[in-house]
Amino acid sequence: MVEIIREGRSLEETPTWSVATVTTVMVFVCLSVERSIYRFGKWLKKTKRKALSASLEKIKEELMLLGLISLLLGQWSRWISQICVNSSLFNSRFFICSEEDYGMMKRMLSTEGSNFSNETDIPPKGINYVGCGEGREPFVSAEGLEQLHRFLFVLGFTHVLYSCLTVFLSMSKIYSWRKWETQAIFVADVNSQGE
Repeated sequence: MVEIIREGRSLEETPTWSVATVTTVMVFVCLSVERSIYRFGKWLKKTKRKALSASLEKIKEELMLLGLISLLLGQWSRWISQICVNSSLFNSRFFICSEEDYGMMKRMLSTEGSNFSNETDIPPKGINYVGCGEGREPFVSAEGLEQLHRFLFVLGFTHVLYSCLTVFLSMSKIYSWRKWETQAIFVADVNSQGE
């Protein structure tokens, strides 16, 4: 069963109300996250948790860096994909698998009767890419840049999520230490009064 993937409407053909709705929702989500981080940081400073406050600052720096990378990739992807280099630079040495390994994997998958297909084929030799001359290819294709953008988003989201998890786990550990310290002080007071 072959599925035909159609491109959707361009931005100029999309109704203004739907663009405004998506933009408004994104702005409110971003503002709520930003305000939550700000209030959490203010609370950490108020309760004099310097190490956790420094950790939160690092998380904010990571979010800023990821936002900048995402913005630059989104804006420069067209220009980057128009940089052409000689096709001889893209031989099988630079792929994860060699062409022989790729052919063997394709035969194995076809004999198993699996519907799995690898969309990132090793490009055959002699392809004339649009925008590049004969024997030249894009430095990084637009599809490759889109996949890189998605990978960086997932990587950054996971890293920030783990950083937040680390902060919350350290806060819970600090609270457990406080309970232990309170019990130790109470026991020390009882022992000193008993003597």
